[in-house]
Amino acid sequence: MSSNFSPKNFTFLISIISSMKLFAVLILTIVCSLTNGTSDKKTSLSVASLVPLLEMERQLINNLEEYTIDLKQKLQILESQIAAMRAENEKGYADPLAYVSNPLNGLSLIRRLNQDWVMWRKFMQKPVGVLQMRTLDLWLKKLPTNMDLYSACAGIIRIRDYYDLKLSDIIRGNLFRFKYNVSMSVPDLYAMGQHLFENDQFLCAIPLLQDVLQRIREEPFPMGPQLNIEELDVIKLLVQSYVQSQQYLQALSILEEGLELSSSDAFLIREKENALRLMKETPTKEKPTKKCTIVNKKHDIWKNTKECCKGTYKSNNRLMCYYNSSTTPFLRIAPFKTEQIGLDPYVVVFHDVLSPREISKLISLTDRKLVQAVTVNKKSFKEMVRTAKAHWVYRGYQELTKRIYRRIHDMSGFELADAENFQIVNYGIGGHYGEHKDYFNASSSFFTGYHRSQTKKYLGDRIATVLFYLSDVEQGGATVFPGISADSAYTVYPRAGTAAMWYNLHTDGLGDPTTLHVACPVIVGSKWVMTQWIRERSQIFARPCLEPSPSLNPS
Repeated sequence: MSSNFSPKNFTFLISIISSMKLFAVLILTIVCSLTNGTSDKKTSLSVASLVPLLEMERQLINNLEEYTIDLKQKLQILESQIAAMRAENEKGYADPLAYVSNPLNGLSLIRRLNQDWVMWRKFMQKPVGVLQMRTLDLWLKKLPTNMDLYSACAGIIRIRDYYDLKLSDIIRGNLFRFKYNVSMSVPDLYAMGQHLFENDQFLCAIPLLQDVLQRIREEPFPMGPQLNIEELDVIKLLVQSYVQSQQYLQALSILEEGLELSSSDAFLIREKENALRLMKETPTKEKPTKKCTIVNKKHDIWKNTKECCKGTYKSNNRLMCYYNSSTTPFLRIAPFKTEQIGLDPYVVVFHDVLSPREISKLISLTDRKLVQAVTVNKKSFKEMVRTAKAHWVYRGYQELTKRIYRRIHDMSGFELADAENFQIVNYGIGGHYGEHKDYFNASSSFFTGYHRSQTKKYLGDRIATVLFYLSDVEQGGATVFPGISADSAYTVYPRAGTAAMWYNLHTDGLGDPTTLHVACPVIVGSKWVMTQWIRERSQIFARPCLEPSPSLNPS
């Protein structure tokens, strides 16, 4: 008896499954096109933009799992048919002459060799995972870019610099007085090492690359062979870091290890010759510092900023908390809980001015609309002093925004007819806003170029800022006024529902330089804020301009 086995039925079944999956890919294409929205792709600039990446990763894992299922299906077909074919072959092999003497067996043997193996070749040749590859190609267009990775690494370095942390602590989850159950993987360390190298921080890159080299030697494929980091690539980067930091003996030592792996590597041979030459040319008495040092700006503002971000400055004992019931008549029945933060410049915080429901609604207005927040100078992505995403909300958008505008009037006493729209902002990895002032000095004779736009000409400068905090932040993210000395420096911590307010201009209309402030990098958490900038032209009666005081320079 001959067995009735053939790959035709299985091929037909796989074709049906493939058609169903192709339909799923078409649906995914439509979904991807609809979910693009208007937000830009700089996901590293906003924690809110990072959340969808988890769903993206889940879909990619599911797609890879489907690929393994297809591989298993094909393997199961092969294994099951090999068993049947081998059983029939063994039956004939036991007594070949008797087997082929039966005409039915002879016919079946010839038919199998004439037809089945041609079909088996087609079955073996048919690729597996084509549909999964098409799906993956769709997702690749939405994956984070190299600039996202650059910004994320820069955010980690920013946290290190502002909070005086060690990279060795950060990579093990020690983030400013707190230990988290998370650490960097080998690929994470390698990406950080490459970032530091590209930014000329060679002494800081060396320990990370040394750690990577040690780990991949202990476990050659920590993330699987398909994601393997080549030992020789790490050695080359480490050699260049040693040479750039003038540590030539260490460079020669690691070069020998690299040449043992690849004795004919042209790059290693050239670097060895270069290191030997530089070692002879460099005087032995000139020994550079062999320690990774944190960026240390000399001016006092930077020092004060760091201390304020770390919360080491004590508040002024002369400050007080009170109920503000006098700014507008409405406050007589609903006064604001007000806390003085500083007197020069004058900064106050209003507590419980936004409800959780209002905050949730405000944040929902930014759904898929966040774009990179830019400053007046519009610096490039790498040079941005502001690492966040923002969305402008029109003040007449709905009853909620109108109600908040009326509330700002009660808080400030200012007229808001010419005020700017709300700017809702979400910060990213190590998200911050560097040293800046909110005013443009529109009244000054130095107010030229970009600043002389028609908007500023007719609306005037930003007389005051109201900064609403829409979320608590687990660590970091404070707004600090570094001042000119430790006595004039103070910190406002983000608390959901509170709002900080300060005057940007003196009574004569000139900008107040003491209002220079910084948004400290977020260490852990998602920081949401909403800013309202109030313009001066409408305040002719609310806060009329006065003659400059003798202590102020009229120029």
